[in-house]
Amino acid sequence: MLLARIQRDLFDFTERDPEDFPGLVEFWYRANSEALSAALTAHRGLNIILNVRSFKNFEALAKRLFLIADTLILRDTRDWATDVAGYRDIPVPTGEYRPGFIPEVLDELRRLRPPPLTLLHRPEFFWTSEHKTLNNGLHIAYAGSSFHPIPSEFLDWIGGPGRDYMKTGQVVYAPFIPPLAMELEFLKKEVDLPGHFGASSLFHQRHEWLPDDRLQALLRLEVPFLEGLDIATLSAVKLDNYDAFSSFSRSLLDAVSGIKSALGTEGFARELRSIQRNQIDATLDEVGKVVRRINQSRALRRQGILTGLVGLNAAAFIGAPAASLATGLAAGAAALVAERIAHLREQGELADKKGYFLWKLKGASTSGIE
Repeated sequence: MLLARIQRDLFDFTERDPEDFPGLVEFWYRANSEALSAALTAHRGLNIILNVRSFKNFEALAKRLFLIADTLILRDTRDWATDVAGYRDIPVPTGEYRPGFIPEVLDELRRLRPPPLTLLHRPEFFWTSEHKTLNNGLHIAYAGSSFHPIPSEFLDWIGGPGRDYMKTGQVVYAPFIPPLAMELEFLKKEVDLPGHFGASSLFHQRHEWLPDDRLQALLRLEVPFLEGLDIATLSAVKLDNYDAFSSFSRSLLDAVSGIKSALGTEGFARELRSIQRNQIDATLDEVGKVVRRINQSRALRRQGILTGLVGLNAAAFIGAPAASLATGLAAGAAALVAERIAHLREQGELADKKGYFLWKLKGASTSGIE
């Protein structure tokens, strides 16, 4: 996946020089925003732009949103007009800088273009007298600027638990997307700014498919095994079962969007209980019943195949004619082929169930994916 490969380079670029991590992150985004913007714009699926100022509860929110979204895009929340975060040294290579992802994805990137609304905020640097060679092999000089640096809380997050989220390519930090204030101005001219990046804003009145009360409904649904999943596993289950995820996502979105009562009323609580029962609990129960039935029939079939193979072993041991053994082997092979066909048919039957994606997530959170 292109986004994952590009963002993995951020950590390859910074991990050997932790003391320079904040400044190296600044430089990396300054140098690679165009490539990241082009890759994001070409990325297909339901991509949601979030305005996140605090990462204290972001991971719990992200896991819930991943039940409906393919990619979460973190819009830059710094205020370009004021420098409230203070000064930050930026290590700038004095020689040629070549991103590590270029050799692998150059041909793909050549076919892509960043949208015209990509914000490349590149103020002039002023050079300090300090320079050195980094552990990653680059010789750098330290530079500064009067622009507002990337928020420290975001840097702390991607330097810790956020690293795994970013490496999946399903969480993207996008300082190149104009801030919310600009989006509001574009809307006055009926320009869909998020649409230029292949995305939708989550928190915005113009996108009424998931306003605040519907988001609250989503966050109140009880999916207990979701909290026990790490982001890499959650992403893997989604990618491996994408058709099932898409079906579940559409169904859940339709249910949440269909709430007619106001947030905080008894009607809202009643509709929420109905969604919990029909979209979560009942669908998981239905898949569980199908799994139990399939496992039982599969065990019976395997018992029959095993009996046949044991018979062949016994025949060979007592010296049965080769011709009869060949016939028996053909019959055993046919039985194994039939078992495989039955298994594929059962998998299709399971995948058609609305709760199959949730069931796979639940399996991944406990004893692995069946």
